[in-house]
Amino acid sequence: MLEPDPTIREFFHELAEEFLHWDGKLGRTFRLLVTRPGALTKEYLAGRRIGYISPLRVYLTCSVLFFFLSATIPETQMDAQGRPVHRGAVHVGQSTPRELAAIDSLGVHAPMPQRWWFAHLARALRSPDRLTDAVQSSIPRTMFVLVPLFAAMMGLAFRMRRRRYPQHLAFALHEHAVLFLGLTCLLATRLLPNLTAALVFGLPLAVGIAVHLVLAARAVYRSSILATLARLAVAGALYFAAFLGVLYGVFALTVLEF
Repeated sequence: MLEPDPTIREFFHELAEEFLHWDGKLGRTFRLLVTRPGALTKEYLAGRRIGYISPLRVYLTCSVLFFFLSATIPETQMDAQGRPVHRGAVHVGQSTPRELAAIDSLGVHAPMPQRWWFAHLARALRSPDRLTDAVQSSIPRTMFVLVPLFAAMMGLAFRMRRRRYPQHLAFALHEHAVLFLGLTCLLATRLLPNLTAALVFGLPLAVGIAVHLVLAARAVYRSSILATLARLAVAGALYFAAFLGVLYGVFALTVLEF
């Protein structure tokens, strides 16, 4: 019987059980996800799902963790000598008065349907920090759109395997969860003393994420390493193009808010 007036501890314990199924599934799921590429997806596709968290919950858990820590851990930027400087001391991407004047000039001489765009763009570039924060705040929603697109591209690249779209989606959710776990670890580079240390830590981690994707795809789609690499190259190129398109769309919509 549940207590009618739960304590804070009981409240968060119940929340953990509801959201993460904290009964052994969490550790089992992430251990299999990280240590055996593709095995968790294969278990899901084989119908052995009771002992694991669903692909959507795995993705949401990893993405929420990353974006929460990304907003919490202070961002450090490096100067020309590789020394850390406070984020507020530099203005990366801030337009000069001459560049802003050039944009205003383009707006004046542009055809009438385009003038409103240049007007919004000029106002947005006058507030680079606000523009950056607005774009960054939309990234979680952007990624949630890109995951189904990646699943569709995997289905196109591996169409000879005759898998249905939900199967590709499960793979996409699991691999994006791995991506967010890697990005969460990369947040530690913000605490490192210089750019060289950040590269030494971050580069192997980035390679590990790429290797995990290749091994997982090979295991799930049962193809040779060369065929897997070739098909992933196709899916990756399409995904990158979609990412740029979605990112431009987000930027354009954000600019229109100024």
